[in-house]
Amino acid sequence: MLKKLLACCLVLVLTLPGMLSCSGVKTSEIKFVPAAANTIMQIQVGKILSNSAIQIAYDELAKTKPAWPQTVNDALNQLVQKTGVDLATISSVVIFANIESTGQTQESYAGIIASGKFKEPELIAKIQQQTKQDFTTSDYKGLTVYSAPKDQYEIVFLSQSQLALGTAKAVQDVVDVSKGNQPTASGTVIDALNRFGSALIAGASVLPENLRNQLVGKVPQQTTLSMKSLQDMDIIGFAIDQPSLNLSFRIDAHFTVAASAKDAQDTISGLISVAKGTSQDANVKTALGNIQISTNNSWLSIRDLISPTDVMNLVSTTHTQQ
Repeated sequence: MLKKLLACCLVLVLTLPGMLSCSGVKTSEIKFVPAAANTIMQIQVGKILSNSAIQIAYDELAKTKPAWPQTVNDALNQLVQKTGVDLATISSVVIFANIESTGQTQESYAGIIASGKFKEPELIAKIQQQTKQDFTTSDYKGLTVYSAPKDQYEIVFLSQSQLALGTAKAVQDVVDVSKGNQPTASGTVIDALNRFGSALIAGASVLPENLRNQLVGKVPQQTTLSMKSLQDMDIIGFAIDQPSLNLSFRIDAHFTVAASAKDAQDTISGLISVAKGTSQDANVKTALGNIQISTNNSWLSIRDLISPTDVMNLVSTTHTQQ
């Protein structure tokens, strides 16, 4: 269930507003993220819900996709029917995890902290009804913890306006942080997240050395991407925002060696040129042509501006090719 909810939230906020200024990211959810998290993503659900440009873009694209929900409300209702969760009641969400390996055998540590308006008994009843499983309950430091045995996740209501959902250890740690018994996330991962201010969607991850080595091993041998550059990348973050009529996409990566950042810049620039020259899709060519790549000491930044309608067209193109 946790994986289903994570997948739904990620897909929805990236593709439509109702399903899923530069101050820092010290929101009420961030302060409850445990120190064990090395990956954090923040989603301003309320702002996305009210974004008329993205709504119009989705509605236009949906007309060409009969299998898709045809309106934002239809998409919201579909999510409610599948999970029991109504994103219209949520103002913002933080997703966190501790990622140590690319393998599937590692013990999962992941959670979601959401702010909004929640009616605890009604929401729990609706989720149980839609997932067709009964929760067991237990008490942890004065709070009721709801456990879903089949899908192995837990839910706890920190207050009427905040809840946490995730794997058992992650949820327990959130409660500990809220009670002052554990430190909140700080340091490098929060500093990286703060680079993006109050973007609609922002994420950051501090990559452990063993994970970087595994990622290098997964890169196809025929690629021209520098293996050394990947090994030297220890922090990566991204943001999606709408500073004007267009959406702003940004990726920042930090390298332990400044020369590797420049090497990565040259390599990525070359790959983009090749992709732009070989692509037959006008939407892809436009998106690639707008990309700007720069370096500042050990940081590499990749930026792009694209209209919401073109984003939907790219999503559609990718979906068709798959």
